[in-house]
Amino acid sequence: MRKVLLILLLISLPGCQPGKESPARSTALREVKRLIDQDSFPAKYIIMYEEPSNDIGSIYKITPANSPFVEWSLERPEKVIKYKDRYICLMNPMESIDMPKEKLIEITDYPNDTTTGPVYDEIWYIGVSKNGKKHTLVSTYRSYLTYRYYSFPQLLEYTFEDYDSTHLPRFILASYLLVVDSSYIPKGALFNHIQRIDGEIYYTNVLDEYFKENKDSIRKDFFAVLNGKDTLKLNVVDTITQHLFFESANNAAFFRSLAKNPLGRLYDLLRDSTFYFCNEKGTYVRYSVPYSDFHWYFSINNNSYKYVDEFYRRGTKQSLKDLDGSYNEWDAN
Repeated sequence: MRKVLLILLLISLPGCQPGKESPARSTALREVKRLIDQDSFPAKYIIMYEEPSNDIGSIYKITPANSPFVEWSLERPEKVIKYKDRYICLMNPMESIDMPKEKLIEITDYPNDTTTGPVYDEIWYIGVSKNGKKHTLVSTYRSYLTYRYYSFPQLLEYTFEDYDSTHLPRFILASYLLVVDSSYIPKGALFNHIQRIDGEIYYTNVLDEYFKENKDSIRKDFFAVLNGKDTLKLNVVDTITQHLFFESANNAAFFRSLAKNPLGRLYDLLRDSTFYFCNEKGTYVRYSVPYSDFHWYFSINNNSYKYVDEFYRRGTKQSLKDLDGSYNEWDAN
């Protein structure tokens, strides 16, 4: 009897009910259903992909599609909800379980679907607070810039702890990859082979004064990753569409300090300790550069810019890590 009462109690507790959605996801789902009611989606499938999610909120990218998969990926949804004549496909790159192929076919019968149409250019983003009480909807079209949620200032409050609508982050660390020497063996020890970090820093204001400041300053402003006595300077080498492309300076000591857990430690440093140093009247003032957490996959290239390996953000689900295997193996599961 005690066991029965305990089970009933656990089921009645918030968050313990089987299949119960989080407040943020529930709010996003209601918004997607409202858009379906308005006939906003021309496609049969709607991919609802949870991108960054933390203690502040979540960002969902909503994409009409011709199949229940992410474009250019074999990733299956963890859950499919049929609403009217549409299928809402819920996906999350972090720890979740993909729906079995048989179950996906049972719900959607996608292999026999003949209703495919044109490629859809319009996408939506929904930013939702953790408690689900506040949300923001953004409608846009696919492009190099708009395919990244952080290019919309109104969404930043759902991901960045120090968000201030009157003082938006001036720069955001968009992405990065590692460059290793030619002796690196894939899946081998990494820290003593890293030569530098390449990446992109997004600037939120298209009219930013960054270039004018650097031209007028005797000592140029700079970006750096701080790690105790070891500082890794990030040298800007190019700019394209509101992104500053950087290459890190040569600092072997910085990379040697990552020996115990190179990938995890590097991710933490870039996320928490990247700064912009601005020369203001002869004194450098430090400003935090938040990390977008947009990517779950990171490349490792050699110094000839050739891909040699990859690594993943902590918590990335195993099925995504296995996508580099054969299609036949995936299709059989």
